[in-house]
Amino acid sequence: MAAAKGYASGSNEVSVTEGLTSLRGKKPASLYVFAPGDDYFVPQAKEAARSLVAEVFWAFDYAEFEGSDDNVDGIREFLGSESFGSGRKVLVINGLEDKGAKRLGTMAPLFLSGGTTIVIFADPAKVPSELLKKAYVITNYAVPLTAVRSWIKKRFEGRAIEDQAVHELMGRTASSFFLMRSEIDKLLAYTSAAVTVADVREVVPRCHIAAAADLVEAISLRKYDRAATALYDLSASGATDTTILYDVELGFVRLLNAKLVSKSNRPKADLRAWCLRTQHQYLDDYTLSALLTAASHIKLRELEAMLERLEEIEYETKKGLTSSALVALERLLSAVALTKQ
Repeated sequence: MAAAKGYASGSNEVSVTEGLTSLRGKKPASLYVFAPGDDYFVPQAKEAARSLVAEVFWAFDYAEFEGSDDNVDGIREFLGSESFGSGRKVLVINGLEDKGAKRLGTMAPLFLSGGTTIVIFADPAKVPSELLKKAYVITNYAVPLTAVRSWIKKRFEGRAIEDQAVHELMGRTASSFFLMRSEIDKLLAYTSAAVTVADVREVVPRCHIAAAADLVEAISLRKYDRAATALYDLSASGATDTTILYDVELGFVRLLNAKLVSKSNRPKADLRAWCLRTQHQYLDDYTLSALLTAASHIKLRELEAMLERLEEIEYETKKGLTSSALVALERLLSAVALTKQ
């Protein structure tokens, strides 16, 4: 569950903003790979890709395929066909299965011929290296906070919303545009006047990412009642065992790096840059300060022991030795609380 990329770094990595801007431009690249991230941007990327072809030619020059072995022949036929319109064709591939990806790797010249813009939604590690090294790879879905706040206020369609309510909404959804869009619709239906922070807390549940981050911070600060609430929020999120463990481990890895930055007296900017580079998360000043504060309340050996225990829980969960990740995390929390009494 390490946060390693799992693919070669020679590809042209760009942010989601840069990727969409390029895709919407007059001279789009031949190949884009959108890694799994904020689902809000999937329809945006598809719409941008489709706009490259005149609507009258969509039936001929625009195609979508699942990335399975069964569809490889259809993809080859589409790539090898002539354009019916202005010369630009667009191909969208949703996901990649291992066998299909291997066969597509043998078709690199067709993919990179220049007459077709191809958008692949898949883990970059599954994309054949011959294609990946020529692609714009979007793994960073971080958007400047000012732009996020502006987007939120526009979605409220002129309805007033407290600044603290905006902050609370971003925190509870981990600034996921996909989640914020649906939660804003709920808030608009629930409220009739200015939206307050109390409204957000009543209507918007914590997503698994936010709940996991809260759990990690609460454990480091020895606030076990708050940690128990975070566990409840994780349970209510409906996330899978794998997702929950990944989120929690990611939080402790982030805390570990905050501890190392603090111990070595390195600038805060190093931690912010590391989080953006490896976890694709932008830390604002408040979050950065909270992370360093949490790191100062836990010892390095405790962090290392916690990460080791999480690896054990992952193994136990995969082997069916524990009923669920949440049960194992609850036991871990109880054990940590007892040792600190």
